[in-house]
Amino acid sequence: MARQKYEITNQDHWFARRWIERKLENPMWLPENRTYPAKHALSRVKDSADSLNKWCELWLRKVQWTQMKNAIRAARKRSHGIDTKTITLTQNAWFILDYHAQKENCTLSEVIERKLTQNISL
Repeated sequence: MARQKYEITNQDHWFARRWIERKLENPMWLPENRTYPAKHALSRVKDSADSLNKWCELWLRKVQWTQMKNAIRAARKRSHGIDTKTITLTQNAWFILDYHAQKENCTLSEVIERKLTQNISL
């Protein structure tokens, strides 16, 4: 059976929209000079999860969907009282973590936890 595609829920709609708007500030986020038309189209999207999902289906590629899904998952964890810390990474460290996060379809924190836990012998 094929895996169901990710959909933005009503609960996550506002976070997802703000996240997309911030990402669209970087003209390189969407390839092939699609940023300006995507921004324009987003400005016409109604404030609903269904409308935002339709916009995402039209404008986002798999990599952007995955980034958004991971950001939403991390935001949910933060909102549920899970303790977090902020760290500074080198660009290279971030690229390595991001590569594994996309490959494993998880957040950066989950990559760190998984990789370090694998190396600990109890």
